[in-house]
Amino acid sequence: MNNFQLKKDNIFYKSAVSLLKIIVLVVLAYLFLAKIVFAENKTQFIIGLFVLIFITLPTIFIIFFKKNFFRENPASAKIWKIYRVIYVIFIVLYIALWIFGTWHLNEVAKTQKAVDFIKSQKITLDDVMGKNLPPVPDQKINDSTIAGIDANKNNIRDDVELVIFKEYPNSAKIRAAELQYAETLQLELTQVSNSATLVASMQKDDLAFDCLGYSGPDTSLSAAKNKEQEIKNIVLNTDLRKNRYSDEYNKYMTSYASLSSPECDIELSSLPN
Repeated sequence: MNNFQLKKDNIFYKSAVSLLKIIVLVVLAYLFLAKIVFAENKTQFIIGLFVLIFITLPTIFIIFFKKNFFRENPASAKIWKIYRVIYVIFIVLYIALWIFGTWHLNEVAKTQKAVDFIKSQKITLDDVMGKNLPPVPDQKINDSTIAGIDANKNNIRDDVELVIFKEYPNSAKIRAAELQYAETLQLELTQVSNSATLVASMQKDDLAFDCLGYSGPDTSLSAAKNKEQEIKNIVLNTDLRKNRYSDEYNKYMTSYASLSSPECDIELSSLPN
């Protein structure tokens, strides 16, 4: 008796083979139930049907019936040689689709997380009243990256925040509107990675622009555009940031629906001046 035969007669070998067969059956049962019985749509059902015909049933045949079947029907071996090529191709395709699908779902989840983060960010009353002002940053270090320095973690670059307070020490309403717009631009520079995240930031941008128009004392469209340009000049103060800002629009811009309200994160009428 050769070594291979001894190995096959070994109880541990037989147990391992039996365990492997059980695992394969469980996996195949899951694929059948998940893709056919509990299919959520027609596409999933069709995929499940192909898996059943070209992967599940052939695998069950190989594991449990192949040896005895070909012993009794040797002529069928020629047909199997052709079919097993299709079998291998479908397994490879299924694995490739599963890998791609997993990657795609991860990308969707990452995008949704970024969109949720963008939508959730708002300036606070403490930001407007200067209770959390950051120290003056090292400008060389600050301008060496797109994000710059944000020591107080309010999604407004520190140098931008300090300039707004310097320019408007006596108007909380203008500070509130300009800080909100500065935050929106910062989110565009740091959080946009595809069309969905750009749309989320653009919707915030539209609301922030409207808020600029309400901040007074001049509430005309031209006054709002002047304030918008004022903040853009401060935020987009390096070629690195300007290029990032324009590249995002060139790569990801798409049509979207603007949000109607609320325009301002802080109700301007609640501020003292």
